[in-house]
Amino acid sequence: MTPAFSGGIGLLVGLHIASWGAYKDAPYEGFRLISYLRSVLLAAAVAILITVLAPELATNIVVLVGAVYAIERLATEGWKSILREQDQTRYTIPMRLAFGGQPVNHNGIRYTAGAVLGSGTIAALLELNTLQHGLRPLPALLVILTVGSAGGWATAAGGAWKDAPIEGFSGWKFLRSPAVATAWAMLIFFLANNWVALLLASSGFAVASIETYKTFLTGGRPPGKFLGRPVQAHLPALRNLFAHQHAILWMAIAAAFAATLTDPHRGLPHNSADIVFPEVPSTLLATAAIAAGGLGTLVIYTSGRRRTQEIEASHPPPKTQLSTTRDEPSIP
Repeated sequence: MTPAFSGGIGLLVGLHIASWGAYKDAPYEGFRLISYLRSVLLAAAVAILITVLAPELATNIVVLVGAVYAIERLATEGWKSILREQDQTRYTIPMRLAFGGQPVNHNGIRYTAGAVLGSGTIAALLELNTLQHGLRPLPALLVILTVGSAGGWATAAGGAWKDAPIEGFSGWKFLRSPAVATAWAMLIFFLANNWVALLLASSGFAVASIETYKTFLTGGRPPGKFLGRPVQAHLPALRNLFAHQHAILWMAIAAAFAATLTDPHRGLPHNSADIVFPEVPSTLLATAAIAAGGLGTLVIYTSGRRRTQEIEASHPPPKTQLSTTRDEPSIP
């Protein structure tokens, strides 16, 4: 996979991320082109760097998409939490690193925490890569349940740290990310023979799935960070465009899963004691293709209904004027 080709894949991943981000935030802060392009360009750069520096994370398009998604989200959320200088009173839930729901405004503390978290994450991924080659073969199910779900557990912990002091702790929300990451890991396991790639790609697809659900399939519920905040802009046409963009890119991902079905080298050797039956990857790939295409279809359907409701709300039917005169009795 060449850097140029990977960069193109990264651009598409960035467009997928930017579409749900702009769709859910635009009513509360307007559409900001810089924010939209940030994810697109960052994802393209991440994809190129992966191909050049860590080609084991780009064994095929599906794994690359998931890994780029995870790294872009990690980098962007890290920047928002640690480095970005912004008034946090505009949010119901602070986007900056917070303790007990209160943002940490001291730069030294915040930068130190960011350095510890960033270096710790990199060290953990490097150690995981070393550990894979130092252990005896492990059962596939054990690898999926531990390595494949690890990114989901990390996402759940970070989300609970940020949201729970404001919204309260939700067991369902906490378990959602690791459960979805594990489901994706059941497929990614057969496409990536590297544990770091398995962790990143599974968590990346989990983020993509959950954000699609929260943004498009929850009946227009506002994002938690803007809960209770007034709507500042009504942009039905623009949001409809982003919804269709998001849906089309899900269908492109579905096509990538389907194309992988015809790849004779899709199954990679693993450090695993389990016997992998050839029909299992095919079944999982077909299921993933259907799921991705189904998500795209649902996004188009729900966004179309919501746009119709918004248009009807902005153009209510004229009220029928009631007569104020009494009917005179008829004279026979």
